[in-house]
Amino acid sequence: MSDASRMPASAPVRQRVDAHLNTLVHDVDGLMGVVVASLDGFALAQIGREEDTVSRLAAMSSSMLALAEALGRELAIGPLGALILEAAHGKVLMLTVPVQPPQLLMVACDQTSAMGQVLWHAKQCARRLAATLPPDATTP
Repeated sequence: MSDASRMPASAPVRQRVDAHLNTLVHDVDGLMGVVVASLDGFALAQIGREEDTVSRLAAMSSSMLALAEALGRELAIGPLGALILEAAHGKVLMLTVPVQPPQLLMVACDQTSAMGQVLWHAKQCARRLAATLPPDATTP
């Protein structure tokens, strides 16, 4: 976990969040890291990356998500569901976790990952996280 002070103090909630992230990593080949972040760019939970890298990824993901949401509003296509980035050596998927305040699930994977599989499992993970996280999940 990174920035543990921003996650709920309840140990069972932390354990369930970690379990959901571990399930995602276990079920999908080629995942390099998974991060749950607040929309303001703070990493709340992580699997598979160094803590300072995760903090930077959370901040960048938050900025990209805000840009994607602005694009969605401008094009009048509705609220953002997912943002997928593909690069030469990997892919990144970002989903909103429907809790209040909203959270962000970011999944980094290598080129061996099938994006359909990543998307399906990440959506399942986001639903489980939404059922697990209490209201106002970022309060200390």
